Order: sequence, then structure tokens, then C-alpha cells
Amino acid sequence: MGKRIVIIEQESHLARFLTLELESTGYEVHWFQHHQEVFTLATSTEIDLFLFDVQAGIEANQVFLQELEKVRPGAVIIALATPDELRQQEELIQRYAVVAAVKPFVAPVLLEQIASIFRGRDFIDQHCSQMKKIAKHRHLKVDLANHLVYRNGEPLALTRREYDLLVTLMSSPTALSREELLESIWKYENPGETNIVDVYIRYLRGKIDLEGQASYIETVRGVGYKMRDLS
Repeated sequence: MGKRIVIIEQESHLARFLTLELESTGYEVHWFQHHQEVFTLATSTEIDLFLFDVQAGIEANQVFLQELEKVRPGAVIIALATPDELRQQEELIQRYAVVAAVKPFVAPVLLEQIASIFRGRDFIDQHCSQMKKIAKHRHLKVDLANHLVYRNGEPLALTRREYDLLVTLMSSPTALSREELLESIWKYENPGETNIVDVYIRYLRGKIDLEGQASYIETVRGVGYKMRDLS
């Protein structure tokens, strides 16, 4: 059985087109027109990727994505957006989606984006297999089998990018450069000028750090980032 992809798209002709393209590549596809229809499947079945059209608007999308994060922590999401929607909902898309596919998109390009994401996930999962089933760092505990993160026993709601970033840092004994993180997590081979790593480090610190204590993530000047060792 191929990877399982959920499409959340109001336009039936676009959904049918995407379904045919994805199924022809070997993916199992489920299409939903409305947000609430997704949750029955998402709570009972492992979903590898969500293709999410953002046309419903910021408020509705925010509510849906927050609820999806609760039932499917670290969901892998590709946002489908027009250039205007991308500008209007840039913060929301950056917060929850691993990448945005700008409409009108070319099918082979989108399929390659999806394949690249799965290659990255497989690499991270294989890399993490070298770690213990449950990895620990100070007050943090990562359940690698279920992609869950706890701090002092309390679950943390991390997006897939945040989870991947944390696990990648935890699995490295040395500091990782921005370029190394971009290549291993975002699959950017030619990163150019982007601050996406710094943005996600800030997101991650905001979720895992304890008030009044040193950050779990240390900035290594001139190098990049590593997990802080306080032992």
C-alpha cells in the first residue's frame, strides 16, 4: 500500500485532478470538501500527508489547523494557495505547513515536492532509528515511534517541522549549521538567502523552553545550533 494522502479542497474539479495524478503515482487518496469531514478519518487512520487548500479564509483555517494539531500532532501539510492567499495567510502557512504549492501549479512539480517530503521523512526516521525508542534530553522526552514530545510528562503540540527540527538536533552530537538543517529537513540544496531555520528555532524554543531557564537549544556563533548540554 502506498502513502496515504488526504486532500481538503472545495473545488471538485481540482480535487479530481489531484486525486487522479496522485493515484497514478501509487498513493492512496481521500478527498474531503469540508474541514470537519476530515476528523473521523484522521483520528482513526495514519495519514502521511495533508493537501490543504487555504481558500476558506484565515479564521476558519486557524480553527481547523489547531484542531488537526490536537488529533494528529505533527501532521505533514502542504498548503495549496493562490499568490494573494499566500500573502494574506503567510504567517499561518509558515506556522503549520511544510511547504506551500502556489496555484496554478504544475502537477509534476507538486508530485516532486511530495516525493521530496517523503524522502526527507524517511531519512529522518531512519536516522532516528539509531536513537533509543524513547529519547530524552533534560526535561524533554521524545516518543519516536509515535512522533510525540513531552516536557515534564506534559505533551507538547509540535508541528511536523518543529518535531523534525527537534529530533534532528537531539540526534546530532555536534552543532548543525543552518545549511545542514535546511538540507536535511527542508531539502534545500541551494538555500540562498532564507531565515526559515531561525524562524523555526524561535517557534520551537517558544514551545519547549521553560520560563526562567536556559534554552534547550544553544546558538553556536559562526556555526549554527545544537542542544544545550547542562550536565
